[in-house]
Amino acid sequence: MSLHLWIRSALAALFPVLAIAASACESPEPEQGGSKNGQPHNPGIQIVGLNCNPSFDRKTAEERRVHDRIREQTGADVRIVFSDGGSGGPCRSKRNMMLSSGEQLDFAELSISEAVQEFNEGLILPLNGLLDKYGLNLRKNVVPEAFQRATYEGNILGIPIENGLLTLNALQIRADWLAKLQLSIPKTVDEFEHVLKAFKERDPDGNGMPDTVPLAVASGGAFNMLESVVGPSFLPQAFNWWQDADGRLKPPELHPGYKEFLARLVDWNNKGYLWEDMLLSTATKQQELIAGNRAGSVAATYSGTILNAGEALRKTVPDYSYVPFMLEGAHGINRLPAAPIAYSVWVIFKKNADPETVMKYFDYQGTYEGNMLAWFGIEGDNYTMAPGGMVEFIAEDKTDLSKAKYYAKYKTAFINWPGKPVWPINAWVSGEYNLKREQMNRLPRFESIDSGVFYDMTKWESFPKLNDLNAYFNEQKVRVYNGEIPFDNWDGIVGRWLDMGGRQMIDDRNRQYAAAAGRKSYQ
Repeated sequence: MSLHLWIRSALAALFPVLAIAASACESPEPEQGGSKNGQPHNPGIQIVGLNCNPSFDRKTAEERRVHDRIREQTGADVRIVFSDGGSGGPCRSKRNMMLSSGEQLDFAELSISEAVQEFNEGLILPLNGLLDKYGLNLRKNVVPEAFQRATYEGNILGIPIENGLLTLNALQIRADWLAKLQLSIPKTVDEFEHVLKAFKERDPDGNGMPDTVPLAVASGGAFNMLESVVGPSFLPQAFNWWQDADGRLKPPELHPGYKEFLARLVDWNNKGYLWEDMLLSTATKQQELIAGNRAGSVAATYSGTILNAGEALRKTVPDYSYVPFMLEGAHGINRLPAAPIAYSVWVIFKKNADPETVMKYFDYQGTYEGNMLAWFGIEGDNYTMAPGGMVEFIAEDKTDLSKAKYYAKYKTAFINWPGKPVWPINAWVSGEYNLKREQMNRLPRFESIDSGVFYDMTKWESFPKLNDLNAYFNEQKVRVYNGEIPFDNWDGIVGRWLDMGGRQMIDDRNRQYAAAAGRKSYQ
């Protein structure tokens, strides 16, 4: 499954500080010279980091002042390099090119699975000793669970980027439409189907046109998003691998509950309850559907009904309300998968200028002062504080992130500070993010059976076939959903998948799971 990659891409789009990185060129060198009183200053030790977000490179005088303040506090002369094509593959290519060419690269953000692989290849340093000597603020303020998530065979691979969400994806429903139709938030799958029928037939938007979409998707997802948020009502481990009576892990598609789930989706699709453009929709089209006051319920990440969606809808329907909820099914776990406390880490490469200086730079951001400096710049120069710990930019628009003269260029560590808003920009979108986070975090959740186990798929005998196996299942699901293949053929599809290499894939995963469970030191 490609759940990890999907989650990473979703968070890069919606969680502004979880993915720090990408532009077509390197940022300009900060000015080096004397201090304002003409006296020479300590130039600091130059360290170089890779950033994959092009919007963070503002090339302003304010950025230079933030750089100088960080150097004063840590002794680090930080230079940030940007990738040519943004995040994902282009940023990985840039990182690999710098490492192979011998170009200086001291630190970068990696997914935890990438960090494990690069640690096994001898490319990154374990940070245990550096944290003990130079990372006391990080040790104090990063939650222990995040460091545990970033630990592999006793080695701390990097500084974890804390995730502020306990649950990432859920169904969200128009509570204002429910009130108008005198309906309650559904609790069961059957009750939800009754609501979908009402949304389709009873004109909840009041425009006299049959244009309402009872159930849609957002956040760039499609069929996999429905599996993520509806699957828990049908499957014992939601859309994670489950254990059979013999204790063997198996993929969700092999559980009898998956057939029930698929049958229900096919039925809803035939009844017109699902958005007809769902499978081919882009994130932009999904946002337009919500903004156009047409989507009654949505399968999405926490922010899928906010950014460029509800943000536009509120101009015509100020009192609209999407509320997250969870459905109960007769055979499902009826809880949503818990989001990992951290998805990625900031690592220090073995070939580096000065690991102590890099750690001091990281550790300064383990203080609230250093965190705010690296995130928003210098208070009074780049921003002011509004009531409730909210930030307003000193710029053309005090709430528009794109207008800020400095934003997050030097930020690495992300900490959920107690009593502080997770999204502290004093704008409508941030307020909705914080509200939705609270609503999502109240939903029931669970840890998967193999939570925390790292699967090194490169060592699997089935590794060369994994892409074909994933593609086959995805293609066949869509064909069944669209009616191209009779639903009764699902067992045959599963049999074909097993013959293609699925049996070996199951054996490979179970072998590593058993080894990790026996070792009891997996991350």
